[in-house]
Amino acid sequence: MKNFSLLMILLSFLACENEVKKAENNKEYKTEISQKTFTEKLSYDEQIEELKANKPKNSILSNDIQFINDSILTGKFKLDISRYEIENKKKECFPMIIEKEEFYEYSLESKRTTKKEFKLLGDINADGKDDFVFILPSLGLCEEGQSYYFTDNKIPRIQTESNCCHIESVFSIGDIDEDGGIEIAEYYSSCASSFKSINIWTLKNSKWKLVSDFTFKINNEYKAFDDFNKLHKKISKGKFKFLEIYDINGKGELLKEWKTVTMK
Repeated sequence: MKNFSLLMILLSFLACENEVKKAENNKEYKTEISQKTFTEKLSYDEQIEELKANKPKNSILSNDIQFINDSILTGKFKLDISRYEIENKKKECFPMIIEKEEFYEYSLESKRTTKKEFKLLGDINADGKDDFVFILPSLGLCEEGQSYYFTDNKIPRIQTESNCCHIESVFSIGDIDEDGGIEIAEYYSSCASSFKSINIWTLKNSKWKLVSDFTFKINNEYKAFDDFNKLHKKISKGKFKFLEIYDINGKGELLKEWKTVTMK
């Protein structure tokens, strides 16, 4: 009888302990739900403010335009990213938190080097003014890679899915369609592969249109940057040819072909 009483006391204690654990778990669950509900009730702008308030001291948000203009572009050009921010807001594409030192690699004239980070291209949009290109990292988490920006806010950026962009990778190929603005070529690199591509762009109605793209296999005969002018030639109005280098055979010979493109 004594053993039976002890057993009942033990079972009662275990049942009570289980109830306490359930209550604690339920409390934690309710707290989690409450926090989640609170977060979900915050607007996009309110959540951005939360990110600003809670970011580490020496960090910035990737879309901090004041920092970009003051510390990266250093007053040489005033970038307007409002059109991209509108799109990112629609997609709830939140900015990244980046250490300031990481961002300085995109500066126009870094303290660590005297290399200029603007590249002159010519008159892209036929407004009679020269345009320059520069690079910035992704503005938000949904953007895959770096983007090329231009020193005229009317010219849209060119987004990439690569983090191996360089200003040397954008070239002028002249005014192929003779509309007053130049066409440009973008040497596209995925960082690792020896197979690259060269994209030809034209600006139409304030939007970039891809004219054509070509494979460029890294080789010893043509250097993409130094020998770029050897790879293309204008034939007539709206028509040009481009040397595509698509592979190297077992003898070390380039597999290449001149391809003709007519712009529409």
